[in-house]
This record gives sequence, structure tokens and C-alpha cells, in this order.
Amino acid sequence: MIHTPPGDRRRCRSLTLPNGLRVLLLCDPAADQAGAAMSVGAGSGDEPPDCAGLAHLLEHMLFLGTERYPAAEDFPAYVQGHGGRYNATTELDQTRYFFEIPPAQLDGALERFAQFFIAPRLTESAIAQEREVIDAEYRARRQDDEQRILGVIKQVLDPSHPASRFLAGNRDTLGAAPESLRRTLMAFRQRHYTAANLRLAVVGGASLDSLERQVRRCFADIPCGTRPAPVAHPPLLPPGSLPLRLALQPTHRCHELRLCFPVPALRPDDYLQPWEYLGQLLAFRGPGSLYGQLMDRGWLTDIDGAVLLDTRPQALFQIRLCLTPEGMGHTAVITAAVFACLRRIEADGIAAWRHRERQALADQRFRLAATTSTLEFVKSLADQLHRYPVAEALRGPYRLDEFQPRVIRACLARLTPDNLLALTIDPAVRGDRTSPWFPAPYRIAAAPDPGAARWDGALDFTLPPPNPFIMAMPDAKPGEASAPVPRLLRDSGQSRVWYKPLARAPGGHTTLYLNLVAACPTHTLSATVLTELLIAWLERELAAELQQARAAGLEVAMSRHHQGITLRAGGFPGQLDRLLQRLSSSLTRTRITAARFDQARQGLQARWYQRQHDPAFRRLLQLPEARLGHGFGDEERLAELATVRRERLQAFRHALLHPLGIDCLMAGPLDGAQAQRLADVLETRLLAGDPPAVERRRPPIVPLQAGEACHYRLEASHPDSAVALYLPGPDASPLQEARYRLLAALLHDPFFHRLRIERQLGYVVLARYLPLHDRPGLILLVQSPSLSVDELQEQIRHFLTAPDAPLPTLDPERFAHYRDGLLQTLQAQQRQPAQQAARFWADLATGDADFQRPRQLLQAVADLTLEELQRFYQAQLLPSPWVWLHT
Repeated sequence: MIHTPPGDRRRCRSLTLPNGLRVLLLCDPAADQAGAAMSVGAGSGDEPPDCAGLAHLLEHMLFLGTERYPAAEDFPAYVQGHGGRYNATTELDQTRYFFEIPPAQLDGALERFAQFFIAPRLTESAIAQEREVIDAEYRARRQDDEQRILGVIKQVLDPSHPASRFLAGNRDTLGAAPESLRRTLMAFRQRHYTAANLRLAVVGGASLDSLERQVRRCFADIPCGTRPAPVAHPPLLPPGSLPLRLALQPTHRCHELRLCFPVPALRPDDYLQPWEYLGQLLAFRGPGSLYGQLMDRGWLTDIDGAVLLDTRPQALFQIRLCLTPEGMGHTAVITAAVFACLRRIEADGIAAWRHRERQALADQRFRLAATTSTLEFVKSLADQLHRYPVAEALRGPYRLDEFQPRVIRACLARLTPDNLLALTIDPAVRGDRTSPWFPAPYRIAAAPDPGAARWDGALDFTLPPPNPFIMAMPDAKPGEASAPVPRLLRDSGQSRVWYKPLARAPGGHTTLYLNLVAACPTHTLSATVLTELLIAWLERELAAELQQARAAGLEVAMSRHHQGITLRAGGFPGQLDRLLQRLSSSLTRTRITAARFDQARQGLQARWYQRQHDPAFRRLLQLPEARLGHGFGDEERLAELATVRRERLQAFRHALLHPLGIDCLMAGPLDGAQAQRLADVLETRLLAGDPPAVERRRPPIVPLQAGEACHYRLEASHPDSAVALYLPGPDASPLQEARYRLLAALLHDPFFHRLRIERQLGYVVLARYLPLHDRPGLILLVQSPSLSVDELQEQIRHFLTAPDAPLPTLDPERFAHYRDGLLQTLQAQQRQPAQQAARFWADLATGDADFQRPRQLLQAVADLTLEELQRFYQAQLLPSPWVWLHT
């Protein structure tokens, strides 16, 4: 019997095909998307040591055509054309392939997907091309500090352990002639890609019998084979090599201390998750905690504890401390504080009531697992078939057996100074050697001396108290009939509250959106930075409460909007009540102390510095809002932040709150009385007196003229060139949104195929719908290690305007295919409770309180014709303003 969540109405079945393929089927007629995932019990750690990247290369190759479907674009076009998504990942011991698609198209997708594992083409020409893509991917990550840190750790691991190898692959490691490389690739596939070593999960709306027939028909021809016996690996670190200390220089501004300990490999069938238990205790953010005491000294900005490497026969448990520049001068004392805290945990932290709390939360997560997106859900199912017995395939990651304090103590016994690999990560480090592949200067320093420094602070570190946000899951049925659109609960001009009962809310969660609408100007550079700083201060002030709320399953996110602050929260009504009381009380009544101000500013500064070193393509995707939506770049924000003093933030908070307007939407299985209660909390805590109504203003957008070409340059440290062309829509009508959404879907596949697969111009190639506030928009983006900015601009321009451009030459059948796929995607989104709430909130933000836009958008998409879209493309899109964003 397969253990399923209580009350789960899905039906599931496990089976093994005659060729040995193990399969898990789930029938979910209510699902808006179907999906499938195949997990291969082999990854980068199984490839020949002299051919690094082979598993990664094979993962890429399976998407480039099969004997039955030879066109490289067939599977992507089928899935994305029907509004679906797909992807794959390669890890040390597993490789995953997965997709989601509307249920009506699952059969066709499975037929194509199965051929990946039956008869991939693996042509020499495609191998040569894809090797260049993998090399470009590697070069794009060479400056990534996480890869560089892991690369330095690899230098001290046992060289015969697969985890010590370079695994990503590049042009050099895959440098054999295509014919020879193909033979090696085929041998790897024949050894590992056999039915006995594969696990398949399928979720669909059809009956289990129907899904089984489909799977048997599609996957029966996968070669049988045998599952390779696990290879015995040595310990991660050679005996006698610890304690050890490494110091390395990061690429970017980064100050960290990492304390790593080799520990026995995780065993999923233990069902105790002891390292998660210890990580939560170490990372507690309350006053007097390890985090709190180091923060109060100005040494720490963040802390976490988790398994860094999970492999056989050992794993690596890491305590990561993000430090301030001042904290880097006290790493010995901070290390002593960590060990003092571990002793405190051993004395008072191992308690049955903590385990019961974790069991309650694990049970809640298990109940909510069925509400995750199909793509993530089905991907995890295939993995779990490798890790757990089939009966535990769904429950395994959430199962916690009875409390066993001896297991926790045995884990603590591994976290000792003589079992320590310490890493100091600091721009001031001067290394005497350089790690290969992801080059970082580093040095091996003297082994840490546990007696060299002592923690002179309080030894009774505060440990997490009982979590007040843990509550029983309420009945998922709403207290009143579900209405098609939200209804206005209150409207005083100063506060406007809408309420939408939902019968299908995931796990009984209510989603709450809240805008704090300021009367004072908030779109200037100064106000933008002060708003962000106020949010950062509030997050620091409530660090412990927010940590416990999130641990209890609440979703909490605060962000700036053009007229104030937005809060998005999701949880049970009782949880939201408690959260809103704490947030509003702190925002309006808590004094901004000098210490909290400094911590908030330092944390925000570190985040913006770090964001400057994000991959260029991610930063380009943010530029339209920064440059056209009256936002500001990180360089401008950092310069302004340096001028802000505590008194100025206090004055700004007062101006933002007096007077203040509230816009709120609640959507979920809460009844009218619960909605009124939450509205009372907001008005009582946030609104003072009876000021006049606050004016709601639309977000400003820089005006551009047709035919105008604008250039915005991004300062980037990475050597790659990256170029994006942004084409903003002329207005916010449903017709324009329909056009731009469909154009993005129609252009992405040919853009990707022509520039990424055929011409090998870059690793990141995409065409995407990208709205600017409420206006639609389209962005085409390429990041390349080989072409200049001018050359990339010319390639994008040629793609859009050449005689063989994809839209003018599009055939009616392909147009109908993509239009119907977009319709199915939009219809599915409008049925999903979380997407419904987000759409209603977006409508309110644009002044549409009638909530007619979703219906109007569907109608506009359905009415689009190929001829009309081609006329729009030639007459309006191409002559529209072209906004070039580039490095």
C-alpha cells in the first residue's frame, strides 16, 4: 500500500514493466496540469574520470532529437506550444528529466518523452555543437563564488572520491573527436540508461488504467539491463587530515566563515532527519541566540546549518556564517561561540517536545505536498522512487519516526574541533595556490586551535521556544458559497478590503495581499531606498517571529511598490491574525534602535552588492523596470543608502504612516467573520484617527516614442556579452496583453533553436513575455561568451526583421497550436486558487474592481488570427520603441 496524505482524493498505483522499469502513477482529475519525470540512478559521479561532463552532455543530447522524432525542436515545440514546461538536471548520483503539460496533451508528450530513453539520435554534429554549449555554460559559472568555494573544498577531499572531481565539463574535458566522444557517450548510456536503473512518475487526469496502458505502450521498449551495483567510495577526507583550515579569496565582496564536518552519509530510511533538527537550533534568530549575540556585536549578518555534500559513505555538514568586515577579524572567537552553542544544544536542546513539533510540521507539509505545482511534485516523485521503498514514495521525505535522542547526540558527537574543516572566505586573503576549473586563490593555513580563543559572551544561548504559529489545519471548506469574483468587504476611502471565499484553497491556506499606500511621494530615489531600508529593518526586528512563522508553513514576503509597501502572506486564518498583529505593532510602535538600524542597512547593502554580481541575463531581466518603470539601479541605490541616517528613516516612517491607506485582498476558505476579524486587526493597528482618503496613483512609466531606440548599459564584472531587446506595449488593454503573450510563445522556440542550437551563439537564449507594471512587453535576450554586444544586437535584429523571420512565415497550423496552448495555460491559471488570487490582486492594482480582465484576456486570445497578428507585428511591433539593454 502506498501511504498518501489523509483526505487525498488522488488515486495512485505502482507497477514494474516487463523490462524492469519501476513506475508510479497518480490519477488526479482535478489537476490543471499533467506531468511526468524520469530519474536515472546515475550522474556525474558515475562518468569516467577522464571525461568530466559526460553525464551532463548526455542530458543535453536527449532533447536534440530521437529516431522517431528527429527534429531537435520537436519535443520543446510540442510541450511549450501547448503551454507546458520542461527541464532536466544532472547531479552527482542522479539525472532528472521532467515536464508538465495540459492533461489533454499528456499522451503526445509521453510518446515523445519515452523516445529519449529508447532511441536518441546522438549525432556527431549535435555532440560537437552541444559540447560548445556546455563549455559556454561552464565559462558563465567560472566567477560564481559558490562554485569556487566548492572547488577549493574539493582540493582537500580524497582524490579517489567522485565528489573531488570537476563535474560540470567543458571543451577541454570533452575534447575527444566527436566520433570517439559518441562511442563513450553511447557506452555510458548503455550502462546506466537501462530500465532497471530508471524510475518514472506520471501524474494525469485520466484513470489509472488509462495511464497504465499509455505507459506500457510508450516505455516498454526501453532496454532492460541491470542496475549497476553501488561502487564503494572512500571517506570524503583522508584519515588524519583534520582539523584543517582553508582561506580563500572570493571574486565578489563576500565575508564568510564556514565550519564543515564530515559525517556519516544520510540514510533516508532512518526517517529522523537529525541534521535538519540541529540546523534549525543553530540558526535560531531570537534575542540571546547564537545569531542574536553575534549580531549584537556587529559581526554577523546571517547563519544557517545544512548538509553541503550528500554522498556515500560520508556527507559534509556545514555551518555557514555570513560575517561583516569587522566580524572577519574575530573568526576564532566566533568559532568558539559556535562550539559553545553546540554544548548548549547538547545540554538543553534535545527534547521530545521539539520532535513533536517537527512531526506536526512534517505531517502538515505532507498534507500540502499534493498542492505543489505539477512540475516540482512529479520531479520529486521520480527521485523518491530511487530513495525510498515504493510504499513511502510519497510520504518518505515527510516521515518522522519516534524520538531517538541518542541519534541526535551521535550527530553532535561529530561536530567537534578535531573533526573540523574551516573555511575563511575574505577578499583580503592572499593565496599561495589556485584551485583549477573555478579558479580561486587559496591557502592551507594552520589547523584551528580550539584553545586559541574563548567565547567571552553569555553561554546560555537562547534556543527556540515553542512555535506559536503551529496550529491545526482548519477545515478546507469555506464558510460561505464561493463567489466568482471578490466582494468588497469595506471601503472607507482610507481602507479598502476585498474578500474571496475559495473552496479549493491549497491545504486550507488563505492568501492575503496588503498594500500600505502612502500619501507622501515614494517613487524618488531617496524614498525608494528608505522604503527598502524600512522593510529590511522590519525583517530584522521580527527575525525570530518570521523564522518561526515560515517554519510553521506561512508564506511571508514584503516588498516595495510604487506607493509604499506590499505584504503577501499565506497561511491559516489564525496564523495570519497573529502575524498581522506582530507586523503592524512593530511597524507602528517599535523604536528604531541604532543597533537594528545598522544591522538592517548592512544587510541591505550586502544584498545589493551581491546582486551586482548575479549573472548578466538575470540583471538584464530586471532593467526594464529599473530604467523605464522609474526604478533605480543597484549602484544608485547603494550610493543613496550610504547617506541615510537613523533619524532620516524614523522621519520617513512617520511620513509614510501618517496618513496611510490600506488596500487588502483575502482569498481562501475563511468565512465572513474571519475576514472581518483580519480587517479589524489591520485597521486598528495601522490606521490612526480619521484622516482623508489617500489617493491611489498608477505606477509611472517613462514615455517612449514609436521608432525610438534607447540604450541602457549594465556594468557587469563577467566577461560574457549579454544583450536584451525590450519591446514595450503601447497600452494596457487585454488585446495588447493577448498579442504580446502569444508573440512571446511563438518566438521563443525559433529564437532558441536558431541562435542557441543552430548557430551556437550563447548559453542563455530566450524570448519571454515581460510586463512593465500593467503594460505588456516582450524581451529577447542572449548571453554569449564569444560574440560582442554589437554582433549580438545584429543577430537579434536580423531574427526579427529578415525575410525569413519566423512570424511573417508562420503557417496557420503552428499558429493555432500555440494559440490553443496559451488559452489552455491561461484557463488553468484562472482555475488555480493561488493564480486566481494573484490575478485579482493585479486587477485591483490597475483599478479594475469589476474583475473582468481575465475573461476579456481569454476572449482576446481566442479571437486572435494569424493575419491580424502578422499585421500587428509589421505595422506596430517592429516600429515600436526598441529598448536595448546590454553589458
